[in-house]
Amino acid sequence: MLMAGCAPRVATSFWRIGSPADSTRAGYAVLREGKKVRHCYPVSEWTDTLPSFEGEVGGRHDTYHSFHHHGVAVESEQMAYRIYFDKKQTIDIYCKRSPRLELATSYWYPDDSLLASGYGDDIIRVSGTVGVGSVKYWNGKKHVHIEPVAERSERIVRQSRNKATIEVANKGWQVEGKNVDMAVQYTLQAGHRDMRCDVFLSAPVQGLCTGVQSIPAKNPNPESKIINLKLNKGIILASWGTDWPVNDTVKFAKETVGLAVFIPNEYVGDLVQDQSNNLCILKHSAVGSQQSANYHAHFYLTCVGVTKEDKPVATDSAEWIDYLRRWAATLK
Repeated sequence: MLMAGCAPRVATSFWRIGSPADSTRAGYAVLREGKKVRHCYPVSEWTDTLPSFEGEVGGRHDTYHSFHHHGVAVESEQMAYRIYFDKKQTIDIYCKRSPRLELATSYWYPDDSLLASGYGDDIIRVSGTVGVGSVKYWNGKKHVHIEPVAERSERIVRQSRNKATIEVANKGWQVEGKNVDMAVQYTLQAGHRDMRCDVFLSAPVQGLCTGVQSIPAKNPNPESKIINLKLNKGIILASWGTDWPVNDTVKFAKETVGLAVFIPNEYVGDLVQDQSNNLCILKHSAVGSQQSANYHAHFYLTCVGVTKEDKPVATDSAEWIDYLRRWAATLK
């Protein structure tokens, strides 16, 4: 518990969508996404069991539409990230004009008055891509989502004033002829725009991958850049470009965005690309029993929103590369 006067510098957000009948639940609130009004209550974890690997179409297994902002989220004063609670499990980004915590007010969807007062917003359209630092599977031709699984869950693992960890986990993932349990944890520290990602597996998966999407994800233009930097400590996969952050191209303006992941040498496998993604196959090492897993890998992700930040760390692709080299030098 935080002492009086010790305001948090990181925060988490995980809201189950309910009905007016949930008004007696602790923390109940009426939240909005555009014109949608939702009766929600906070949760710290949620598990969905998928019967006979039937998938996630409709009903109680449509976890994506069962949670406000579609999954668990975490923020520092610099950035906010959410994990889609479905087979995509993609990381999406909320960027801020000035350093502060915002999700307790905007709940990821700032209205016009909040935007006018300087609040941040979602800056990228991830669609079916890897986004930035999501964990996917490489099938030899393209990346695919994490399916089928027997059970999928998301949770807030831990939170203190200066650090928070969120997780997406799968049990009974049918892949490469076996059932694999996988937990992916993302840790964000106060004052940071970057997150550390730790992947725990019950068995090795040869096609496990991560990376960054191209910007735009569809029909990249001449200004879109894919960047690979081989460093002494590891490799950076990055991208740079401009795109609309949502499908509404009338109300919203295009955003210029830089994405990157840094992977330490011991986890770097083959580099691969498909139509919309720049990816690296992840090697993983045996670590014994940890989080009910026997194999582990870790990497880091970061981003910049040029048109959304008042003081972005880079304003063009050359500055982004310079920043990433300095950033990677600070990582372990």
